[in-house]
Amino acid sequence: MKSRALARLVLALLLPLAGGPATAVALEPVPDKLVVLTFDDSVASHHSVVRPLLKRLGFGATFFITEGFSFRTNKVDYMTWEQIAELHRDGFEIGNHTRDHMGLGPDTLGRLPEQVAAINERCAEHGIPQPVSFAYPGNAIAPAAPELLKKLGFRFARRGGGPEHPYEWGRGFAYEPGIDHPLLIPSAGDARPDWTLADFKRAADQATAGRIAVIQFHGVPDRDHPWVHSDPRRFEEFMTYLKTNAFTVVALRDLARFVDTDVVPAEPFAVMERRKRARPEVLVEGRITDAGTGRTLPARLYISDADGKWYFPKSASLTGSAVRYERRSSFSTNAVEMHTTLSAHPFRVELPPGRYTLRAEHGKEFFPQSIALEVRAGMAPIEIQLRRWSNVAARGWFSGDAHNHRNPAELANLLPAEDLNVGLPMVDWTTVHDVAPTASGRGFAGEFGDQPVQLDATHVWHPRNTEYEIFRTGGRNHTLGAFLIVNHRSRFDLPTFPLREVAARARAEGALIDLEKHNWPWSIAIVPLLDVDLFELANNHHWDVEFGVRNWAEPAPKWMSLPGGGNGIDTERGWTHYGFQTYYALLNCGFNLRPTAGTASGVHPVPLGFSRVYVQVDGGFSFEKWMAGLAAGRSFVTTGPMLLAELNGQPPGRRFALNEPGIFTLSGTIESGQPLESIEVIRNGEVVLQLTPENTRTSAGAWRATLNGSIQVGETSWIAVRCFESRPAGRFRFAHTAPWHIRFDDQPLRPRQQEIDWLISRVENELQRSRELLPPAGVAEYERSLAAYREIARRARP
Repeated sequence: MKSRALARLVLALLLPLAGGPATAVALEPVPDKLVVLTFDDSVASHHSVVRPLLKRLGFGATFFITEGFSFRTNKVDYMTWEQIAELHRDGFEIGNHTRDHMGLGPDTLGRLPEQVAAINERCAEHGIPQPVSFAYPGNAIAPAAPELLKKLGFRFARRGGGPEHPYEWGRGFAYEPGIDHPLLIPSAGDARPDWTLADFKRAADQATAGRIAVIQFHGVPDRDHPWVHSDPRRFEEFMTYLKTNAFTVVALRDLARFVDTDVVPAEPFAVMERRKRARPEVLVEGRITDAGTGRTLPARLYISDADGKWYFPKSASLTGSAVRYERRSSFSTNAVEMHTTLSAHPFRVELPPGRYTLRAEHGKEFFPQSIALEVRAGMAPIEIQLRRWSNVAARGWFSGDAHNHRNPAELANLLPAEDLNVGLPMVDWTTVHDVAPTASGRGFAGEFGDQPVQLDATHVWHPRNTEYEIFRTGGRNHTLGAFLIVNHRSRFDLPTFPLREVAARARAEGALIDLEKHNWPWSIAIVPLLDVDLFELANNHHWDVEFGVRNWAEPAPKWMSLPGGGNGIDTERGWTHYGFQTYYALLNCGFNLRPTAGTASGVHPVPLGFSRVYVQVDGGFSFEKWMAGLAAGRSFVTTGPMLLAELNGQPPGRRFALNEPGIFTLSGTIESGQPLESIEVIRNGEVVLQLTPENTRTSAGAWRATLNGSIQVGETSWIAVRCFESRPAGRFRFAHTAPWHIRFDDQPLRPRQQEIDWLISRVENELQRSRELLPPAGVAEYERSLAAYREIARRARP
């Protein structure tokens, strides 16, 4: 023992004199895959979420305790001392994070002994040993801190990933004993809300060749500090990775087995500067602005290098936000959506030197802008200017995405970035026929209330929206389809069947029922059963990236004669017209379906609001007026063009009555970012007027076409307008108005024989396919639906 101590002393004295780093003596060899988990700030979820998972996995961890923030009064978001003591009794380490979460600096170091002593005393009161591990509050370090911490009895102290890495990304280097001071241990990672498994692996996988990955977490979840929040499901994915790959997971104090903390480098801050200089990444700073006003815009930003690798910026402001979105289609490997939505603040991104493409977008009414960027050291900040080409809000039209799966916590960032006024996220969602949405676990956890959440004067989202999307029926994998209930008041605790009970609840709460997509197996059957309100003419199979969902669900009948002669589930254009034709057939049956639009962003590789519905609102925007306009059909849906049409001077949704044949006058304008290829007027499902777009260039650089035509009406009819805009590589964008309705001499609408025959066959086929798996109430409802269509068939026209 004496010879070993002498050797350690000689090593400690001689190596600093030689000018090299002081290499700490390893008491045991540092194994590969050695990870330290640390959790800061005494968050309640450390006890309720983290503790049971780590116990089940057999992992150690250090919980750094502070009484700062609202710890003393807020026991919803912060632990009690009894819970902290229970963590100790479970074998976890309790570390010191100062009483008031006091950042360390020249002005505060004098108060550090008092701050540390307060936590030590509270630990003693609850049977917890005096902490030997410390975490720097706010990851702020000071040159004099290590010596003071040593005097206060600490053996280990963890910092953040800086100054080697910027704070925003939560990146860092693994701890290298003997090179890093044991009282300045770096975080290999500091978890962020947008961390993916790849980010976590980047931190954990540094644990090799004598390096130890010390990983920092805050709350799981963390309501009080959302910028360092970790999603519980994602956290479990991280922990599963460690378990599956045989990592050793310990507390910070356990490093005493491997490291002699009495041996420290002569210049502990020098290694930080060496690492910082050695990093090849360049910090690129920039902002996205309105070319007309110069103000910084919230926006969506894409960044890719020459090899197609994607990069994700952060907000450069502590009050800003950046939401990272990464989705790859399970239907098409080439359908990839990788972007970041940014609040109206400058952004920062770390990029290796090289060539990059940056593309910024802000909703539908600004031109996207792409720039090529050569990244090099010392480069100046960049600016991406976006030019507005349309402003329909100034004319009373406001947009919404009425079907999405984005986390409500992201919407304060997303709605302004996408220039989207209304968001309706599916907070509750079920996929099993006899499991209520409230019990499925597929939606978003949390208490969201039943009132609209107003972000500012023109951006709002509503939390009471539910999707029934049934893939499992009668205990088997058997797809029925989907429908949505939007703008309701209570959470739906009803199973799928009987459908009439679901519909009755929706009606009692003033909700609207959305058919979702037109070719689910049950889509046609449920229209009369639910008295469906909304039809998604622009839906979640319309993407900015390539059309990816082919050969899905029910194909179109041959009589639709779709473009290209396809079956409606093979091409993007065929899919779009298949939806149109289905909508027209249902309108001809007399169903009062108003168009809507949604993306299912959050599931699919598509930005929020790519498909959107614009609603006319008189007298200033409000959520209530917007929903009323959607229900009344004062709307158009679009993936691109702004289609502002009037019939006899009235917006879509207006109802007229005639006692004799008459002529209706179409007027209005269409503006688009690219030239239009067609404008068509539809009456009762048939094109009755084709207008040639003049495609006049506007002063803003857009294209404008004038609507001017007359439509003869001599029977009960509906009229709508649609247009298509050409895009490169055979792609297109479209817009479609809601219908105007004209009641002629009290006559009903009459479907064509081929339309009603097809609708009947769809219900018959679905009844036969699902009869054995449906509950009796479901079979009876399908039979009522079939009877309803057969009754409509009695008034069919040839």
